[in-house]
Amino acid sequence: MKISRADVAASIALPSLVSSAAILADMQYGSHAVTVELITALATGKLSFVSFAKKWSPTLSWGAGAMAAAFTQAAITGAGGAGPAVYSWLVAALLAGAARGAYRHHTRHDHIKLEQATVHMQSTLIAQQTALIRQQMAQYKLTEMTTPEPVQAGPDLTGRTPEETRLRTVIHELFQAELPGCTVERTRTGWTAVLDLPVNLDRTRLRAAWDKVASGMGVAGEFMLEDGALTNQLVAKFIDGDPLSTVIPYQRTSGARFTDPVLLGVDRFLNPVWLDLAYNHTLVAGSSKFGKSTLVRSIAVQLADRPDTVLYGMDLKPGAPELTPMLPILQDVATTPEQAHALLDWLKEELTERGEILARAGDQEWDPQKHGRPAIWVIEDELAELVRQGDDGPWKKTPASKKQESLLALMRFAGMHFLSATQQPSRKVFGGTTDARGNYANRLSTRMNDADHRRFIFGNTPGWEPGKLDQPGKFLLQSPVHQVPAPYKGMWLTGDEFRAEVARIGATTVRAPVGKRLILPITGETNQDKVRAALVKYGNMTRRELEQATGLGEKQVLDAARALRPEVERCEDTQTWRLVPVGAWEAQAIASR
Repeated sequence: MKISRADVAASIALPSLVSSAAILADMQYGSHAVTVELITALATGKLSFVSFAKKWSPTLSWGAGAMAAAFTQAAITGAGGAGPAVYSWLVAALLAGAARGAYRHHTRHDHIKLEQATVHMQSTLIAQQTALIRQQMAQYKLTEMTTPEPVQAGPDLTGRTPEETRLRTVIHELFQAELPGCTVERTRTGWTAVLDLPVNLDRTRLRAAWDKVASGMGVAGEFMLEDGALTNQLVAKFIDGDPLSTVIPYQRTSGARFTDPVLLGVDRFLNPVWLDLAYNHTLVAGSSKFGKSTLVRSIAVQLADRPDTVLYGMDLKPGAPELTPMLPILQDVATTPEQAHALLDWLKEELTERGEILARAGDQEWDPQKHGRPAIWVIEDELAELVRQGDDGPWKKTPASKKQESLLALMRFAGMHFLSATQQPSRKVFGGTTDARGNYANRLSTRMNDADHRRFIFGNTPGWEPGKLDQPGKFLLQSPVHQVPAPYKGMWLTGDEFRAEVARIGATTVRAPVGKRLILPITGETNQDKVRAALVKYGNMTRRELEQATGLGEKQVLDAARALRPEVERCEDTQTWRLVPVGAWEAQAIASR
């Protein structure tokens, strides 16, 4: 044990202090102080002895011993004088040093024992942990030796919906391929699945084998396949049943310009179907009682409701049954071969004038707002009657079909269009050649009972089979943006709805001004009958317009008009002839008598 300076200083200082205190006590109290010191020394010595014997606290044992030595020294110093005092001082110093050294040694050994105990405990814990790990390894090895080989699990084909699960399962069974993604969403007519395909299955291969996939799905309905947004995506649309079996009610639409599309009806997903008619001729075919006329009527009222559009009609059937109800929204209707030729001739003249206007403006397409005249649609029903009645007799050299064929090829750029309807499409109807059919960019067909008729509408491309349409109102549509054969359902425009729409639109339909309008020939037994009929139909007319309407010369027209006075009079302000109201000319006739 190393003795430090502090230990030496404490061993010398403590007896010195005790001795000094004893001398002062003896000087003050005499023998009484010595007695007290001696008794205290005996008491603390007894305490030290008992503490060592009982193994009490080492601090108490050694502290009591040090106090006994100190008070013994004090007693000797007070009673014995200088010699014994020095001797007792030395003995006390030695005892103090020994006590301090013994205490430090004992304390140090306690700290060492504590450290040793701690190390022993850590070693024991590590040994226990090592034993536990060895036991776990032995148990794992035993389990591995006694457990059979696990069966390899297959791919997880469970989807969020029954359709998704079935799609994943069928494709895995047919192609041994697992779909990375398959999203199925419900629609109004069934459901739609977006399939993300793995690298070992491209969509061309899946398309080719989709009949097998549909069969494996075990659902009654129809699938439509489309390419997805990504190259590895295929969209499968399932149609449950026949959504087109229900009636599609008429829906009024508004268009600000003639270039706005018209609403025809809905597709198999009940989405609206729109068709662009501007700068395109449109052909509507179909057997009677299957909705052809309703399609034409719904298109006509939508076109007539636009401020930059005017409609003309051509219906050579007796009484013009299809177009007569439309008279309030039509500028005029040709009902005889003569009138049909006059209409076609007028269209040619109008085309020439519009071509000159475009040439002066440096434009290629007609714009009513810029060029000042409205877009024109000529509604024809029935196209076959125009050929039958307008190609024979006095018109053999210039048949109506040839006139129309020329106009079909030329007049679209001028904002002039044909909307032609027929029940009997044939080579003769299209001017003796089916090539004329190509001028109709838009082609619609309801059911046709003669299966051979379809090639005159859609050609020989497979899939276009109007004979398979099973309900009135269903139709096929072919246009620049509708190239895939699919059934559609037209809006059902009832008779009351049609008459209400015609009355509403007719009240605001603007008629062409005098001198700028189409004048069709009028029939009558006498010249006077012809003049009267022309004025009844067209209202105020110039002399030249009366000549066009009656087919008479200038003198014949003037003579007939003068003979009809006072029923007919001339308005000098407008330079036109007009009918005098019945009450007015009767009163005038009575007054002239």
